[in-house]
Amino acid sequence: LLRRIGVTYGTFVVANSLSNFILYPNRKLDYGFVNRALGREVNKEWWGTRTAHILTIALPLAVADHLSIDMWNKVLLPRMRYPAGTTLSFYRTPAAVLIHAVTFAFTGIMAYVAWDAYMNPYHHNEKRVHAITSKVYPELQGCHTMYVLPVSSGIVDHLVGRPCPHGTLWGLIPPVLAFTTVKGFGMAWPWNENLTPFERKLNAPLLASDQIAYNSQ
Repeated sequence: LLRRIGVTYGTFVVANSLSNFILYPNRKLDYGFVNRALGREVNKEWWGTRTAHILTIALPLAVADHLSIDMWNKVLLPRMRYPAGTTLSFYRTPAAVLIHAVTFAFTGIMAYVAWDAYMNPYHHNEKRVHAITSKVYPELQGCHTMYVLPVSSGIVDHLVGRPCPHGTLWGLIPPVLAFTTVKGFGMAWPWNENLTPFERKLNAPLLASDQIAYNSQ
């Protein structure tokens, strides 16, 4: 179990990172202490940065994913009278996979949100609960697109001609797409305008030129 969680954690870290290039094309994002290596100003070292999000949220998501898989395989599917040995898959148990995808994603995301609300020193004490409750509906909006994960996994497996699990190059495609849709549909459109105040400072010249181009249309 720990090995599976570790492989999935690494996959989710890479997938989350890559999804930012899709959501925020040509934008400079705040990666905290990593900004130094990118030649960017550092505002905060860790809390509230993209690096903190990428490296932290992957853990509760990976844990929730595999605990849910084991629960479905060992408890729920047998009780639902599926043939012995049936495991969670888009081909054999499509409805169960869709339920699993949405619930593990929402559980993992909200676990991260709660942890950040409690630990992040930039949240004022009286606003920590609000930091959690304000995320419930947007994250539900995003998580409803988790069908992308099993559907794209099935497509990738079919095109490649073999299973492409986490930890493989082809296996990166479905989680990248899932991170993109879950994060994207939880935000306002256009996606690349959902920047923090510091990121708006980093992108001030680009944002100004974009506004000029928009006004000239």
